[in-house]
Amino acid sequence: MTHAMKAARIHEYGRSGVLKVEEVERPSPGPNDVLVKVSKASLNPRDWLTMRGIYQAKRTIEPLPVTLGSDFSGTIVETGSQVTGFSVGDDVFAMQPLKGKFGAFAEYVKVSASVVAKKPDGISHVDAAAMPCAGMTSYQTLHDISQTKPGEVVLVNGASGGVGVYGVQIAKAMRAYVIAVCGPDNLAFCKELGADEVINYNEEDFAVRVAAYDIVYDVIGRSSPNKVAAALKPGGRYITTIPGLDTAIAATKSWLARSLLPGQRKSTHLILVRPHPKDLEAMAAMIIEGKMKTIVDSHFSLDEIEHAFARSQTWRARGKIIIDIA
Repeated sequence: MTHAMKAARIHEYGRSGVLKVEEVERPSPGPNDVLVKVSKASLNPRDWLTMRGIYQAKRTIEPLPVTLGSDFSGTIVETGSQVTGFSVGDDVFAMQPLKGKFGAFAEYVKVSASVVAKKPDGISHVDAAAMPCAGMTSYQTLHDISQTKPGEVVLVNGASGGVGVYGVQIAKAMRAYVIAVCGPDNLAFCKELGADEVINYNEEDFAVRVAAYDIVYDVIGRSSPNKVAAALKPGGRYITTIPGLDTAIAATKSWLARSLLPGQRKSTHLILVRPHPKDLEAMAAMIIEGKMKTIVDSHFSLDEIEHAFARSQTWRARGKIIIDIA
């Protein structure tokens, strides 16, 4: 191979033992792509769900073998013939779109220039690699879906994980009253993130409170619209990243009824994050301004990536798992 690189790939599906670091041909950018030399990448549950074959039935992944990884930060080394606004040498960060695009767990990644943002000098490659999927999930939930207003009560269920830590900080930056739900070991940690109140899930079921929350942001999918209905205020919104069937049905009904009964009707929403460079730029600005910080659970090299996947699958990671590529 004249342009070989190391990449973490799967040739078959499985819970473990199927992710291999191997030499492959370096990708070439298409007319609208950039080729990025990856500095840091970060791990998301979608990576190991894909490894297990969970997304296979949804036809959202490329034919095997495939290099996993969606979030990365690095430096452009080549641009496509139609690309404008980016140059070789630019530091950039991005999330690959959810429909079958991966490739970040490699020394080089090809990505559409349309989803890439320039990395400001004021944030590190670690900050930039950690943010995209987890950060944009919370940013799009709280800004776009719930349209959170100052003073509203936002409960984040799963507040100490990769998505939850961004949810707590973004909601607080929007001047909401934030309640974080987590385990006993993370109560002080969530307070440090800015939560106004913390709930130990071993001692209290947050859903038993009556008309207590304007927004329930369930980042771990452990609840449902029916369970939280009484806990929501009039006009309350339940938003989840991991829906069950009843949640999907409730979200469809909410969408159909939204224009008929605006304002006071409780509603259910699903969040499917989409790559928006302007959202990345907004979150980078929050870090520079001191309104948000990156929480790193652990670092692994590319050769140690199987250990990183094992760590993520415990659901015990506090913040993001970083893969040090370069």
